[in-house]
Order: sequence, then structure tokens, then C-alpha cells
Amino acid sequence: MYRKVFKTMCNITCRKACMILVGLFFLLTFTSYMLFFNHGAPEEIMTANKGNKHPKFRHYAERDAKHMDELEKDIAAEEKKAIEYWDNFIQKNNFVSIGEIYDNCDEKDRMMVGRTILIPDVRWGGLKGVTSRTFINITLDEDLEGGRFYLEVKYNGNDLFARNWELCNLDEDYGDERQIYCPFASKDYSFVKDRQIPKYLPKGRYETKGWITDQNDQVAICGFADFTL
Repeated sequence: MYRKVFKTMCNITCRKACMILVGLFFLLTFTSYMLFFNHGAPEEIMTANKGNKHPKFRHYAERDAKHMDELEKDIAAEEKKAIEYWDNFIQKNNFVSIGEIYDNCDEKDRMMVGRTILIPDVRWGGLKGVTSRTFINITLDEDLEGGRFYLEVKYNGNDLFARNWELCNLDEDYGDERQIYCPFASKDYSFVKDRQIPKYLPKGRYETKGWITDQNDQVAICGFADFTL
């Protein structure tokens, strides 16, 4: 009889222990999600990045003209016009800007050719998130027959990701949304490209740099982004 009572009490205790462990597991999972992965509503992300005070992108045109020669002054003047054009574009449409696109990566000799913004979106199942949208207006002086696309990502100031891909195959999985078809003839181009920001990314600051090289390993376009989830 004592053995039966002891066995019953043990079963009850074990069930309670299991229930407590399961409850603790769900509590820890929920807490971890709220601390590291819950980005908040898209509107909160947009507001946070619109008021983002991180030092972003250095402009050659902001240098003191007293320390420039005539060629440098011409370059700075042209860059200033490009910056004003894209700033007016962002302001007119009330966009949240998180990135800038240039015709090369050298801050001493580059022209702004585009911007990257954040927009809210609605995904499969009604989930709400944010998407990055990039606008590019660029002129190719030479035919682009091939090359590579490079991407580097930092998370909270630490290196997170660095990869590169063959340029001409970069867009092949996007079906009707594909925009990259080699070769590109030398002329003016305009692109608008959306990329959903994954919900599984942890909260924090992300800094990205992406650039494209041509068949001669020369940089054809270079972009930077800085945003916080």
C-alpha cells in the first residue's frame, strides 16, 4: 500500500515538475524574443531610424573649399548638386533614408546616384514588417559584361557577414522581378529594388556596404546603409 501511495505521489510530483519546466521554457523563449527579436511595429522602426543620430556617410562636398584645388572644387560642386537632388527627393516624399548609393567607393571622387529608404510592408499571413527600397539613377560609360557583387555587414559595430557573388547570376531567382541581365550597354539606367528585412534578425544596429565590380575588376557602383531594428 505504501509503495502504491509513494508511486502516486511521485507521478504527481513528476508531472508538476514537467509542467514547471515547460512553463519556464516558454517564459525564457518569450523573454528572449522580446529582448532580442521583437523589433516593434513598423511605425516604431521607421520613427527610430528617421531620428537616428548615428554618424552616417561622409560627403566630399562638405570639405573646406580653402583646402581644395580647382579640380577638387569642381568635383565637390557636382557632388553637392547630386546630394541636393536626392535630399529633395527624400524630403518631398517624406521617406526615411537609411543609405546612399555612389558611382564608386572613394569618398574623394564619387557621385551620389541613389538612396535607400525604409518602408512598412504586409507579408504572408498578415505579418507586418519593413522593407528596404533602393532607387538608383546611373550612367554606364562602358559596357558591363560581367563582374561580381560584394556585401559586408556589421552588427553593433562587429563584423557579421561578408560574401560575394557572380554578378550576372545575382538576380536569376527573382523571376519577373529580375533586373540584372548581362551585358549592360553603356547608357543611362534607373532601378527601383525592394528587399524585405527578415523578422528573425535580432534587434540592434546594422551597417552594410555593397559594391559591384565590372569585368575589369573596377568598381561600377557602391552603396552604404545604416539602420537600427
